Amino acid sequence: MVHGSGCTRDSFRAQSEAFPGSDAVALPGHPIGEALASVSAYSAWLSAHLKATLGTPAVVAGNSLGGAIAMRWALDHPDQAAGLVLIGTGARLRVSPDIFAMIERDWPACIATLVDHALGPAAPAELRERASQWHELVGAANTLRDYRACDAFDIMAEMSKLTLPTLVIVGDDDRLTPAKYARYLHEHIAGSRLEVIPDAGHLVMAERPAAVNALIADFLAKL
Repeated sequence: MVHGSGCTRDSFRAQSEAFPGSDAVALPGHPIGEALASVSAYSAWLSAHLKATLGTPAVVAGNSLGGAIAMRWALDHPDQAAGLVLIGTGARLRVSPDIFAMIERDWPACIATLVDHALGPAAPAELRERASQWHELVGAANTLRDYRACDAFDIMAEMSKLTLPTLVIVGDDDRLTPAKYARYLHEHIAGSRLEVIPDAGHLVMAERPAAVNALIADFLAKL
């Protein structure tokens, strides 16, 4: 499981608890070290990490930037990939200039706004506090690198090469990667399954863990 921009492995806490033996990775710089500069660099890192830990073939779940990394990894290392769970992500992840500006000029005050963008209106206060702590731990420089990596990511021309079993999940209140992004993935990955979760935002796996875990369990059982 691969977390998103400015987040930590704790964003997949509920899935780590539900699936013993799984691995919620901490990407470089999240919070230890320096974030990598591109999705391709993260793909290479993930490939090496899997070889050294769980082994392959593997099913990789990714949220936002993590979903981009998962797809790039599946394209770069198809022999390692048994399946994908794509959560709140897209084939292209353009980032608003306003997000770059607030991180560069208004950190850490902008963290509250970033968290508001990432969570749906129904998200509990406890999750909002946790999400704020992830950003504080990761810091401005690494969060900025994450968003720059997202902004440069674009595999729309390569989507036909993704032919492995794929579950696509999105919250219906996702403002960062709206449901149309998920529908595009579903339409361009043959045989994929699309699930839209009500009353959830961009961090749907943390906002609606029971619903997401049930979908992942069913997907894994059918592989």
